[in-house]
Amino acid sequence: MQPNSYIIDATEQNIQQVLEQSRQIPVLISFWSSRSQPSMEMAPALERIVNEYQGKLVLAKVNVDEQQMLASQFGLQALPSLKLVFQGQLVNELDGAQTEQSLRQWLAPIVDPEAAEAQQEEGFIEQVRMAIEAGHGDQAEAALRQTLQQTPDKHAIRALLVEYLLGQGQLDAAQSVLAEVTEDAEPLRPFRARFALLEKLEGAGQSLKDLETRIAASPTAEDLYAHGLQAAAAGQFKAGLESLLVLLRDHRDYKDGVARSALLEVFECLPKGDPLASEYRRKMFNYLY
Repeated sequence: MQPNSYIIDATEQNIQQVLEQSRQIPVLISFWSSRSQPSMEMAPALERIVNEYQGKLVLAKVNVDEQQMLASQFGLQALPSLKLVFQGQLVNELDGAQTEQSLRQWLAPIVDPEAAEAQQEEGFIEQVRMAIEAGHGDQAEAALRQTLQQTPDKHAIRALLVEYLLGQGQLDAAQSVLAEVTEDAEPLRPFRARFALLEKLEGAGQSLKDLETRIAASPTAEDLYAHGLQAAAAGQFKAGLESLLVLLRDHRDYKDGVARSALLEVFECLPKGDPLASEYRRKMFNYLY
């Protein structure tokens, strides 16, 4: 399409051509009038949205003062009024003044379903994280598992479930959830590296909460080591590095100096150039030399 060819004025003469165009891409028919202040206020937002879609959506503007027959044919009841037509069918309609945000949300499922799905997924993940932080971990886990049963290819959601299970010390369960996907999915890649840390722990994992409680009361070398690896595996890198640094400082000879190698392995799990790695490398160097 040529620039702005997706914003047109619809008339009785070209409406069939406009509707035919909807067989390829969605067409938003906007009924407006200069006598309607809400119509005039909403018009710039509609044009911004359509321009941003860059040809994924056509805006057909109908001036009802000049095209009363069209308004009657479409059963116009109010102004402004929007009719969304796709593949020759009316798929949705909306009457009355709308905010730009509400227009975007209304259009997205038809015009850009992938983006709408991604936004919905992000919202779900945020809600689950809030539930976990509020102490509703069981409900959060159930919601994650149910979603994965319905859509097993949602790798970001699977990553969150693995992260939660690791934080609860359910290492076998976390590894089982991860093993259900054999492909090299980017959201799951960091967890495969983190499980290498957990292989160094002897016996069943313990919840991070229990380990944190014991460390706050009386930190032992065993608890510092376990917490350092489990926290890092769960993505709590700063907390894990801090425990391993304390282990290096206070129990340098524990397991033949395992604190140093554990720190180095956690650094490998961090993204390249992560400032956290630089910070704790300096601290480790200070304790070693």
